[in-house]
Amino acid sequence: MAHPSLIKSIGEKVLGHNGLVDLNDVCGPDRVIGLYFSAHWCPPCRVFTPQLVAFYNLKENTKHQLEVVLVSSDTEDTAFQDYFSDMPWLALPFTETKRKIRLSRQYRVTGIPTLVFIDSRSGRLLTKAGREMVTSDPEALTFPWRPRPIGDLLASTSLVDTQGQQVSYDTVKDSYKGLYFSAHWCPPCRAFTPQLVTAYEKINNKEHTFQIIFISSDRSEESWQTYHSTMPWLSMAWEEKDARHELASSLEVKGIPTLVILGPDNSIITIDGRTELSEDPEVERFPWRPQSVEVLAERHMSRLQESPCLVLFTDGETTELQFGRDVLLPVAEEYLLEHSLEGSLALQFFVAGEDEVADSVRDFACLEDVVPLVAILDLSEGAKFLLEDGVEVSTATVHNFVTRYTNDKLSSLPIRPVTSSATNTS
Repeated sequence: MAHPSLIKSIGEKVLGHNGLVDLNDVCGPDRVIGLYFSAHWCPPCRVFTPQLVAFYNLKENTKHQLEVVLVSSDTEDTAFQDYFSDMPWLALPFTETKRKIRLSRQYRVTGIPTLVFIDSRSGRLLTKAGREMVTSDPEALTFPWRPRPIGDLLASTSLVDTQGQQVSYDTVKDSYKGLYFSAHWCPPCRAFTPQLVTAYEKINNKEHTFQIIFISSDRSEESWQTYHSTMPWLSMAWEEKDARHELASSLEVKGIPTLVILGPDNSIITIDGRTELSEDPEVERFPWRPQSVEVLAERHMSRLQESPCLVLFTDGETTELQFGRDVLLPVAEEYLLEHSLEGSLALQFFVAGEDEVADSVRDFACLEDVVPLVAILDLSEGAKFLLEDGVEVSTATVHNFVTRYTNDKLSSLPIRPVTSSATNTS
Protein backbone atom coordinates (compact mmCIF):
# COMPACT_ATOMS: atom_id res chain seq x y z
CA MET A 1 0.00 0.00 0.00
CA ALA A 2 1.15 3.52 -0.78
CA HIS A 3 1.20 6.17 1.91
CA PRO A 4 -1.78 8.54 1.52
CA SER A 5 0.56 11.49 0.94
CA LEU A 6 2.06 9.68 -2.06
CA ILE A 7 -1.34 8.94 -3.54
CA LYS A 8 -2.28 12.57 -3.09
CA SER A 9 0.87 13.88 -4.78
CA ILE A 10 1.38 11.24 -7.50
CA GLY A 11 -2.20 10.06 -7.99
CA GLU A 12 -3.94 6.72 -7.67
CA LYS A 13 -2.87 5.59 -11.14
CA VAL A 14 0.40 5.83 -13.02
CA LEU A 15 1.13 4.95 -16.62
CA GLY A 16 2.69 1.61 -17.53
CA HIS A 17 3.62 0.39 -21.00
CA ASN A 18 0.41 -1.65 -21.15
CA GLY A 19 -1.94 0.88 -19.61
CA LEU A 20 -2.64 2.40 -16.21
CA VAL A 21 -1.22 0.80 -13.07
CA ASP A 22 -2.56 1.18 -9.52
CA LEU A 23 0.07 2.96 -7.41
CA ASN A 24 -0.81 0.74 -4.45
CA ASP A 25 0.33 -2.29 -6.44
CA VAL A 26 3.93 -1.04 -6.66
CA CYS A 27 4.21 0.21 -3.06
CA GLY A 28 4.55 -1.53 0.26
CA PRO A 29 6.99 -2.48 3.02
CA ASP A 30 10.63 -1.83 2.07
CA ARG A 31 9.63 -0.57 -1.37
CA VAL A 32 11.14 2.63 -2.69
CA ILE A 33 9.62 4.98 -5.27
CA GLY A 34 11.98 6.99 -7.44
CA LEU A 35 10.55 10.13 -9.06
CA TYR A 36 12.62 10.77 -12.16
CA PHE A 37 12.32 14.38 -13.34
CA SER A 38 13.63 14.29 -16.89
CA ALA A 39 12.94 15.18 -20.53
CA HIS A 40 13.82 13.97 -24.00
CA TRP A 41 15.15 17.39 -25.03
CA CYS A 42 17.66 17.46 -22.14
CA PRO A 43 21.13 16.09 -23.13
CA PRO A 44 22.23 15.34 -19.52
CA CYS A 45 18.98 13.42 -19.05
CA ARG A 46 19.63 11.27 -22.12
CA VAL A 47 23.12 10.54 -20.79
CA PHE A 48 21.88 9.57 -17.33
CA THR A 49 18.82 7.53 -18.36
CA PRO A 50 20.81 4.46 -19.58
CA GLN A 51 22.70 4.47 -16.26
CA LEU A 52 19.41 4.49 -14.40
CA VAL A 53 18.05 1.69 -16.59
CA ALA A 54 21.08 -0.47 -15.73
CA PHE A 55 20.65 0.36 -12.05
CA TYR A 56 16.91 -0.38 -12.16
CA ASN A 57 17.61 -3.81 -13.62
CA LEU A 58 19.95 -4.79 -10.75
CA LYS A 59 17.17 -6.62 -8.94
CA GLU A 60 19.60 -8.81 -6.99
CA ASN A 61 21.02 -5.77 -5.19
CA THR A 62 17.79 -3.88 -4.63
CA LYS A 63 16.46 -5.88 -1.71
CA HIS A 64 14.32 -2.84 -0.99
CA GLN A 65 12.37 -3.15 -4.20
CA LEU A 66 12.55 -0.13 -6.45
CA GLU A 67 9.97 1.38 -8.77
CA VAL A 68 10.62 4.50 -10.81
CA VAL A 69 8.04 6.98 -12.07
CA LEU A 70 9.02 9.35 -14.87
CA VAL A 71 7.89 12.94 -14.29
CA SER A 72 8.40 14.38 -17.74
CA SER A 73 9.27 17.97 -18.63
CA ASP A 74 8.61 17.36 -22.32
CA THR A 75 6.20 19.78 -23.95
CA GLU A 76 4.91 17.44 -26.67
CA ASP A 77 3.24 14.09 -26.21
CA THR A 78 5.17 12.51 -29.09
CA ALA A 79 8.51 13.40 -27.47
CA PHE A 80 7.24 12.06 -24.14
CA GLN A 81 6.10 8.78 -25.71
CA ASP A 82 9.37 8.35 -27.61
CA TYR A 83 11.45 8.94 -24.47
CA PHE A 84 9.26 6.79 -22.23
CA SER A 85 9.35 3.87 -24.69
CA ASP A 86 13.02 3.27 -23.82
CA MET A 87 12.35 3.08 -20.09
CA PRO A 88 11.40 -0.12 -18.19
CA TRP A 89 9.47 1.73 -15.48
CA LEU A 90 6.31 3.79 -15.03
CA ALA A 91 5.39 7.39 -15.77
CA LEU A 92 3.08 10.13 -14.65
CA PRO A 93 0.52 10.51 -17.46
CA PHE A 94 1.57 13.29 -19.84
CA THR A 95 -1.69 15.15 -19.30
CA GLU A 96 -1.11 15.52 -15.54
CA THR A 97 0.44 18.96 -15.98
CA LYS A 98 -0.64 20.40 -12.64
CA ARG A 99 0.53 17.32 -10.78
CA LYS A 100 3.96 17.62 -12.44
CA ILE A 101 4.25 21.22 -11.28
CA ARG A 102 3.19 20.33 -7.75
CA LEU A 103 5.66 17.45 -7.53
CA SER A 104 8.47 19.74 -8.67
CA ARG A 105 7.49 22.23 -6.00
CA GLN A 106 7.04 19.61 -3.31
CA TYR A 107 10.55 18.27 -3.79
CA ARG A 108 12.08 21.64 -4.76
CA VAL A 109 13.33 20.44 -8.11
CA THR A 110 15.36 23.21 -9.72
CA GLY A 111 16.84 21.36 -12.68
CA ILE A 112 16.83 18.09 -14.60
CA PRO A 113 17.72 15.30 -14.46
CA THR A 114 16.71 14.97 -10.81
CA LEU A 115 16.00 11.65 -9.12
CA VAL A 116 14.12 11.66 -5.81
CA PHE A 117 13.79 8.51 -3.69
CA ILE A 118 10.83 8.11 -1.32
CA ASP A 119 9.91 5.39 1.15
CA SER A 120 6.58 4.25 -0.28
CA ARG A 121 5.20 2.96 3.02
CA SER A 122 5.87 6.07 5.12
CA GLY A 123 5.91 8.67 2.37
CA ARG A 124 9.17 10.04 3.76
CA LEU A 125 11.89 11.46 1.55
CA LEU A 126 15.03 9.32 1.49
CA THR A 127 17.17 11.52 -0.74
CA LYS A 128 16.87 14.13 -3.45
CA ALA A 129 20.37 13.26 -4.64
CA GLY A 130 19.37 10.02 -6.35
CA ARG A 131 21.26 10.87 -9.52
CA GLU A 132 24.49 11.34 -7.60
CA MET A 133 23.89 8.18 -5.56
CA VAL A 134 23.25 6.05 -8.66
CA THR A 135 26.42 7.42 -10.23
CA SER A 136 28.54 6.77 -7.14
CA ASP A 137 26.99 3.37 -6.29
CA PRO A 138 26.03 1.87 -9.68
CA GLU A 139 25.89 -1.67 -8.27
CA ALA A 140 23.33 -0.61 -5.63
CA LEU A 141 25.55 -2.02 -2.89
CA THR A 142 24.22 0.39 -0.25
CA PHE A 143 20.79 1.07 -1.74
CA PRO A 144 18.38 2.59 -0.65
CA TRP A 145 20.77 5.10 0.94
CA ARG A 146 18.57 5.89 3.88
CA PRO A 147 20.07 8.93 5.64
CA ARG A 148 21.61 8.25 9.00
CA PRO A 149 19.80 9.88 11.92
CA ILE A 150 21.57 13.11 12.79
CA GLY A 151 22.31 11.91 16.32
CA ASP A 152 23.96 8.74 15.01
CA LEU A 153 26.01 10.74 12.54
CA LEU A 154 27.23 13.18 15.19
CA ALA A 155 27.96 10.38 17.65
CA SER A 156 30.15 8.60 15.10
CA THR A 157 32.36 11.60 14.37
CA SER A 158 35.25 13.21 16.19
CA LEU A 159 34.46 16.47 17.99
CA VAL A 160 37.21 18.78 19.24
CA ASP A 161 37.46 21.91 21.36
CA THR A 162 39.41 25.03 20.39
CA GLN A 163 42.60 23.44 21.75
CA GLY A 164 42.20 20.44 19.44
CA GLN A 165 41.31 18.09 22.30
CA GLN A 166 38.71 15.44 21.54
CA VAL A 167 35.38 15.79 23.32
CA SER A 168 32.84 13.00 23.64
CA TYR A 169 29.48 13.52 21.96
CA ASP A 170 27.92 12.29 25.21
CA THR A 171 28.75 15.67 26.78
CA VAL A 172 26.40 17.50 24.38
CA LYS A 173 23.88 14.88 23.27
CA ASP A 174 21.14 15.95 25.72
CA SER A 175 21.47 19.67 24.92
CA TYR A 176 19.86 21.95 22.40
CA LYS A 177 22.39 21.98 19.59
CA GLY A 178 23.30 24.50 16.94
CA LEU A 179 25.05 23.16 13.84
CA TYR A 180 26.98 26.11 12.48
CA PHE A 181 27.98 25.74 8.83
CA SER A 182 30.54 28.44 8.21
CA ALA A 183 34.03 29.23 6.86
CA HIS A 184 36.83 31.71 7.50
CA TRP A 185 36.98 32.76 3.84
CA CYS A 186 33.29 33.81 3.88
CA PRO A 187 32.77 37.52 4.80
CA PRO A 188 29.08 37.08 5.85
CA CYS A 189 30.22 34.23 8.12
CA ARG A 190 32.88 36.36 9.80
CA ALA A 191 30.27 39.10 10.32
CA PHE A 192 27.74 36.70 11.82
CA THR A 193 30.06 34.72 14.10
CA PRO A 194 30.49 37.49 16.74
CA GLN A 195 26.69 37.88 16.87
CA LEU A 196 26.36 34.16 17.42
CA VAL A 197 29.01 34.22 20.17
CA THR A 198 27.04 36.91 22.00
CA ALA A 199 23.77 34.99 21.61
CA TYR A 200 25.44 31.76 22.75
CA GLU A 201 26.59 33.43 25.94
CA LYS A 202 23.19 35.04 26.58
CA ILE A 203 21.38 31.73 26.12
CA ASN A 204 23.65 29.85 28.47
CA ASN A 205 23.52 32.66 31.03
CA LYS A 206 19.76 32.05 31.15
CA GLU A 207 20.51 28.44 32.12
CA HIS A 208 19.49 27.02 28.79
CA THR A 209 21.69 24.10 27.89
CA PHE A 210 22.89 25.07 24.41
CA GLN A 211 25.87 23.69 22.55
CA ILE A 212 27.15 24.64 19.11
CA ILE A 213 29.15 22.45 16.75
CA PHE A 214 31.11 24.21 14.02
CA ILE A 215 30.82 22.45 10.64
CA SER A 216 33.63 23.93 8.57
CA SER A 217 33.70 24.69 4.86
CA ASP A 218 37.26 26.00 5.09
CA ARG A 219 39.76 25.16 2.38
CA SER A 220 42.69 24.32 4.61
CA GLU A 221 43.27 22.92 8.06
CA GLU A 222 45.13 26.07 9.06
CA SER A 223 42.16 28.30 8.15
CA TRP A 224 39.83 25.99 10.05
CA GLN A 225 42.01 26.14 13.17
CA THR A 226 42.36 29.93 12.97
CA TYR A 227 38.62 30.42 12.60
CA HIS A 228 37.69 27.88 15.26
CA SER A 229 39.95 29.66 17.75
CA THR A 230 37.53 32.63 17.69
CA MET A 231 34.62 30.44 18.81
CA PRO A 232 33.77 29.24 22.34
CA TRP A 233 32.25 25.97 21.15
CA LEU A 234 33.13 22.61 19.62
CA SER A 235 33.92 21.75 16.04
CA MET A 236 33.70 18.65 13.94
CA ALA A 237 37.33 17.58 13.46
CA TRP A 238 39.07 18.59 10.25
CA GLU A 239 39.56 15.01 9.09
CA GLU A 240 35.79 14.40 9.18
CA LYS A 241 35.33 15.63 5.62
CA ASP A 242 32.86 12.90 4.61
CA ALA A 243 30.76 13.41 7.73
CA ARG A 244 30.62 17.18 7.13
CA HIS A 245 29.46 16.58 3.57
CA GLU A 246 26.89 13.99 4.66
CA LEU A 247 25.50 16.33 7.30
CA ALA A 248 25.24 19.26 4.89
CA SER A 249 23.55 17.03 2.32
CA SER A 250 21.13 15.54 4.85
CA LEU A 251 20.09 19.00 6.05
CA GLU A 252 20.05 20.43 2.51
CA VAL A 253 22.41 23.25 3.42
CA LYS A 254 22.63 25.46 0.32
CA GLY A 255 24.98 28.18 1.51
CA ILE A 256 26.88 29.64 4.44
CA PRO A 257 26.53 30.85 7.08
CA THR A 258 23.74 28.48 8.06
CA LEU A 259 22.67 27.79 11.62
CA VAL A 260 20.51 24.70 12.20
CA ILE A 261 18.93 24.35 15.64
CA LEU A 262 18.28 20.83 16.96
CA GLY A 263 16.29 19.79 20.00
CA PRO A 264 17.77 17.52 22.70
CA ASP A 265 16.31 14.59 20.76
CA ASN A 266 18.05 15.87 17.58
CA SER A 267 14.79 16.83 15.93
CA ILE A 268 15.16 19.82 13.63
CA ILE A 269 13.63 22.93 15.19
CA THR A 270 14.72 25.37 12.49
CA ILE A 271 17.19 25.44 9.62
CA ASP A 272 17.08 29.23 9.59
CA GLY A 273 18.64 30.05 12.93
CA ARG A 274 20.57 32.93 11.37
CA THR A 275 17.37 34.80 10.49
CA GLU A 276 15.76 33.92 13.80
CA LEU A 277 18.73 35.37 15.69
CA SER A 278 18.74 38.54 13.58
CA GLU A 279 15.08 39.10 14.51
CA ASP A 280 15.52 38.06 18.15
CA PRO A 281 18.97 39.34 19.21
CA GLU A 282 18.01 39.11 22.90
CA VAL A 283 17.19 35.41 22.31
CA GLU A 284 13.91 35.76 24.16
CA ARG A 285 12.22 33.22 21.85
CA PHE A 286 15.05 30.67 21.77
CA PRO A 287 15.03 27.87 20.58
CA TRP A 288 12.91 29.56 17.92
CA ARG A 289 10.36 26.83 17.41
CA PRO A 290 8.19 27.43 14.32
CA GLN A 291 4.75 28.79 15.01
CA SER A 292 1.65 27.27 13.47
CA VAL A 293 0.39 30.81 12.86
CA GLU A 294 2.78 33.69 12.32
CA VAL A 295 2.37 37.42 11.83
CA LEU A 296 3.23 38.11 8.20
CA ALA A 297 6.59 39.85 7.86
CA GLU A 298 9.22 40.58 5.24
CA ARG A 299 11.13 37.38 6.02
CA HIS A 300 8.09 35.31 5.06
CA MET A 301 7.94 36.58 1.49
CA SER A 302 10.00 33.68 0.16
CA ARG A 303 7.54 31.25 1.75
CA LEU A 304 4.69 32.98 -0.05
CA GLN A 305 6.55 32.33 -3.28
CA GLU A 306 7.24 28.67 -2.50
CA SER A 307 4.13 27.47 -0.67
CA PRO A 308 0.38 28.03 -0.74
CA CYS A 309 -0.46 30.30 2.19
CA LEU A 310 -3.61 31.24 4.04
CA VAL A 311 -3.57 34.86 5.15
CA LEU A 312 -6.13 36.49 7.44
CA PHE A 313 -5.85 40.25 6.85
CA THR A 314 -6.77 42.50 9.80
CA ASP A 315 -6.56 46.22 10.57
CA GLY A 316 -3.32 45.63 12.48
CA GLU A 317 -4.61 46.52 15.94
CA THR A 318 -3.14 44.31 18.65
CA THR A 319 -6.56 42.95 19.56
CA GLU A 320 -7.32 42.14 15.92
CA LEU A 321 -4.00 40.37 15.39
CA GLN A 322 -4.72 38.30 18.50
CA PHE A 323 -8.23 37.62 17.18
CA GLY A 324 -6.71 36.38 13.93
CA ARG A 325 -4.31 34.07 15.74
CA ASP A 326 -7.10 32.70 17.93
CA VAL A 327 -9.24 31.98 14.87
CA LEU A 328 -6.48 30.33 12.84
CA LEU A 329 -4.54 28.40 15.49
CA PRO A 330 -6.90 25.38 15.90
CA VAL A 331 -7.28 25.09 12.13
CA ALA A 332 -3.55 25.40 11.48
CA GLU A 333 -2.54 22.88 14.14
CA GLU A 334 -5.01 20.28 12.87
CA TYR A 335 -4.07 20.86 9.23
CA LEU A 336 -0.29 20.80 9.75
CA LEU A 337 -0.52 17.62 11.81
CA GLU A 338 -2.38 15.86 9.00
CA HIS A 339 -0.22 17.24 6.18
CA SER A 340 3.25 17.16 7.75
CA LEU A 341 4.72 15.10 4.89
CA GLU A 342 3.67 17.41 2.10
CA GLY A 343 6.62 19.76 2.43
CA SER A 344 6.29 22.90 0.34
CA LEU A 345 2.77 21.90 -0.77
CA ALA A 346 1.38 22.23 2.75
CA LEU A 347 -0.52 25.41 3.60
CA GLN A 348 1.27 27.99 5.73
CA PHE A 349 -0.86 30.17 8.01
CA PHE A 350 -0.42 33.90 8.60
CA VAL A 351 -2.27 36.80 10.15
CA ALA A 352 -1.48 40.19 8.60
CA GLY A 353 -1.89 43.75 9.77
CA GLU A 354 -1.90 47.13 8.04
CA ASP A 355 1.74 47.55 7.00
CA GLU A 356 3.94 47.66 3.89
CA VAL A 357 4.29 43.88 3.70
CA ALA A 358 0.53 43.28 3.87
CA ASP A 359 -0.10 46.12 1.41
CA SER A 360 2.39 44.71 -1.09
CA VAL A 361 0.77 41.26 -0.90
CA ARG A 362 -2.70 42.80 -1.37
CA ASP A 363 -1.48 44.84 -4.33
CA PHE A 364 0.26 41.91 -6.01
CA ALA A 365 -2.72 39.58 -5.55
CA CYS A 366 -5.27 42.29 -6.42
CA LEU A 367 -7.14 41.87 -3.13
CA GLU A 368 -9.72 44.35 -1.89
CA ASP A 369 -8.68 46.67 0.94
CA VAL A 370 -11.22 45.29 3.40
CA VAL A 371 -10.88 43.59 6.79
CA PRO A 372 -11.19 40.94 7.90
CA LEU A 373 -10.30 39.15 4.67
CA VAL A 374 -9.31 35.49 4.39
CA ALA A 375 -7.43 34.38 1.29
CA ILE A 376 -5.43 31.35 0.22
CA LEU A 377 -2.66 32.49 -2.13
CA ASP A 378 -0.75 30.11 -4.37
CA LEU A 379 1.60 32.53 -6.08
CA SER A 380 3.63 29.93 -7.96
CA GLU A 381 0.45 28.69 -9.67
CA GLY A 382 -1.00 32.17 -10.04
CA ALA A 383 -4.15 31.26 -8.11
CA LYS A 384 -6.07 32.67 -5.18
CA PHE A 385 -9.08 31.43 -3.21
CA LEU A 386 -11.27 33.81 -1.19
CA LEU A 387 -13.59 33.19 1.73
CA GLU A 388 -16.97 34.31 0.44
CA ASP A 389 -18.28 37.81 1.15
CA GLY A 390 -20.73 37.96 4.02
CA VAL A 391 -19.36 34.86 5.77
CA GLU A 392 -18.40 35.54 9.39
CA VAL A 393 -14.71 34.89 10.02
CA SER A 394 -14.52 32.25 12.72
CA THR A 395 -12.61 29.06 13.42
CA ALA A 396 -15.53 27.04 12.06
CA THR A 397 -15.82 28.96 8.78
CA VAL A 398 -12.05 28.98 8.21
CA HIS A 399 -11.89 25.25 8.96
CA ASN A 400 -14.60 24.65 6.36
CA PHE A 401 -12.75 26.89 3.90
CA VAL A 402 -9.49 24.96 4.36
CA THR A 403 -11.28 21.60 4.12
CA ARG A 404 -12.84 22.60 0.79
CA TYR A 405 -9.45 23.81 -0.46
CA THR A 406 -7.77 20.54 0.59
CA ASN A 407 -10.45 18.52 -1.20
CA ASP A 408 -10.25 20.65 -4.37
CA LYS A 409 -13.78 21.94 -3.84
CA LEU A 410 -12.93 25.63 -4.22
CA SER A 411 -12.91 27.61 -7.45
CA SER A 412 -9.73 29.56 -7.96
CA LEU A 413 -9.32 33.08 -9.27
CA PRO A 414 -6.22 34.33 -11.07
CA ILE A 415 -3.81 36.20 -8.82
CA ARG A 416 -3.95 39.09 -11.27
CA PRO A 417 -6.94 39.64 -13.58
CA VAL A 418 -6.38 39.03 -17.28
CA THR A 419 -6.25 42.33 -19.13
CA SER A 420 -8.46 42.86 -22.15
CA SER A 421 -5.43 43.32 -24.39
CA ALA A 422 -4.20 39.87 -23.44
CA THR A 423 -7.39 38.26 -24.67
CA ASN A 424 -7.68 40.11 -27.99
CA THR A 425 -6.55 38.40 -31.18
CA SER A 426 -5.54 40.16 -34.35
